[in-house]
Amino acid sequence: MKGRSTLVLLASIVVLGAFIWIQESWRARNPSKESRSVRLFNLDASSLESVEFKLTNSVVRFAKENGVWMAGAPETGMGRADVALIQRMVSGLNSMGKGTTITQKHLEIRGLDSAEYGFDKPTVVITASDNSGTHRWLVGRRTPLGDMVYAKLDGEDDIFTVSGKLLAMVPTSPDALRDRLLFPSEAASVRRIEIRGSAGFVQLVKDPQTGWHLQQPVAAAADPKEVQGFIEKLYRLRIEDFVADNVSDFSVYGLQGETRQISLGGGDGTSRMLVVGDDVPGRPGFVYVRRADDTSVFSLSADVLQLLNTPAQRIRDARVLELKLGDITSFSIRHGSDRLALGLDPAAGWQVVSPAWNANPVAVNFLGRLWADAVVTEFDVATNAVDPDWEFEFGSTVLGTTNLIKVFPSQGKKDGLLVQKDDDPAIYQINLPEIPRQFIDPLTYKDSKVWQLEKDGINKVSVLKANLPPQVVERQEDRSFALVETNSNLKVNASALSKLLGQLAEVKASGYIAYNPRDLAVYGLAEPALELHVGLSVSNELGRVLLVGRETAAGFYSMVKGRDVVFYLDKPVVDILSANLVVEPQLPTPVAGE
Repeated sequence: MKGRSTLVLLASIVVLGAFIWIQESWRARNPSKESRSVRLFNLDASSLESVEFKLTNSVVRFAKENGVWMAGAPETGMGRADVALIQRMVSGLNSMGKGTTITQKHLEIRGLDSAEYGFDKPTVVITASDNSGTHRWLVGRRTPLGDMVYAKLDGEDDIFTVSGKLLAMVPTSPDALRDRLLFPSEAASVRRIEIRGSAGFVQLVKDPQTGWHLQQPVAAAADPKEVQGFIEKLYRLRIEDFVADNVSDFSVYGLQGETRQISLGGGDGTSRMLVVGDDVPGRPGFVYVRRADDTSVFSLSADVLQLLNTPAQRIRDARVLELKLGDITSFSIRHGSDRLALGLDPAAGWQVVSPAWNANPVAVNFLGRLWADAVVTEFDVATNAVDPDWEFEFGSTVLGTTNLIKVFPSQGKKDGLLVQKDDDPAIYQINLPEIPRQFIDPLTYKDSKVWQLEKDGINKVSVLKANLPPQVVERQEDRSFALVETNSNLKVNASALSKLLGQLAEVKASGYIAYNPRDLAVYGLAEPALELHVGLSVSNELGRVLLVGRETAAGFYSMVKGRDVVFYLDKPVVDILSANLVVEPQLPTPVAGE
């Protein structure tokens, strides 16, 4: 019995819930009589066709024509309206609630008529049309107390008080409802720009993959920052004054030609064109403008002329290197018969490819930064050059693209180098005055680290000095060092050896001199003043032989035997490397009287 009652109760709850849902859905689609009685206006925004405000001395109207909202007045014509403003206005009117109700019976009791409330000469007559017909409201005078006004629906007797904010919503001129934006779409949606001005015809198109490109007057890459700046300046302009609507003769304003136009196209295929005319008489700093698809004329700041007369050279991409520094993973340089390649190893960092050296990232970055900061100072330079002096190729494995820059002889030009980019046949002059010869030298990019060893892995050191017996120390089983082949009167200089081992663990050059030197005698390395042999305990590691030659003001000429690179070692480093490892033991001081 209990289960049966539960089922009956559950069914009742389901039926009641369904009834409430159906009722609420119907109410949402059909405003109740009670809700309509609370609001003065019940404008249906979806079917609204027009709204007219008739004031004492003027009439302002907005209406939908061919799906486009227009605003204006009977005597001046209609122009494009601000859709967002109209939507806010309709919403604001619908929010006006009724206050006190004054019925016909109240009027009769008081011996009054509607004229006493200002309806014989209404302050405003509001007429709206939608798919249900035409509706008219009369707004009378203000109430004696409180910020309220009297209002009524035309043809009905009841008078209501509503908020005085209603009068603030009423536009006093068509300009208050007009669209002052030049372009309705977002700036980011622009995909095409066409400019016809004193600088000629300029056409730009944005490719989804490669960005902005000039198509007229030349086919070339465009500077994305310049294009973005142009669009932003154009979008910041606002209509100043609405001069005339329904104009049939644009020649009065200098707007009849096709010589001064700016057109923007969106990604959805829409476009809007501005036609710029004469200066506005008596208003310096303003010009007449119209939209090509409209018959209205308005005034605009003369700043639009700067945009209208933008030359292609200003928008053209002046960058020499198109790749970003962070995307570059390889450099290739050619100068005559010399070649040099640099590559970025994800684990080891930048490398000189041949000869195989660790590269100094600072030197590599300097090369990249030099070209990243280079800009074109003159496009399409005439030249008789055939073969380039230099070629620089920058690659990116991340993007799968390369940039090739060819540098041609200057032919007497002192203002900058002449270059050619990728497959572009044009020759450009850039702001770099010359290419340093050391750019092709692999030593320019070599890491300063000569070698790096594990200090504990060094098991033998031989120091050979000119005209002196060799000094050889070797690690013992207890990890200490002892002299090799010497008499018992000598011992290891522990302090000098400790400093030597620390220095040998990491040897750094203070500068590089030559690669594959023709004559070692020039550097004092054919018969070096100091020769260091370093033995290692690691089985797969070869030993090292360091040669130190002649001293100069910049340091000692040095090289690692078998590597054919001459470099500088600073004097303090050589002092540590050449210190005596062998000392004689101190004899006891004799005691007086013995």
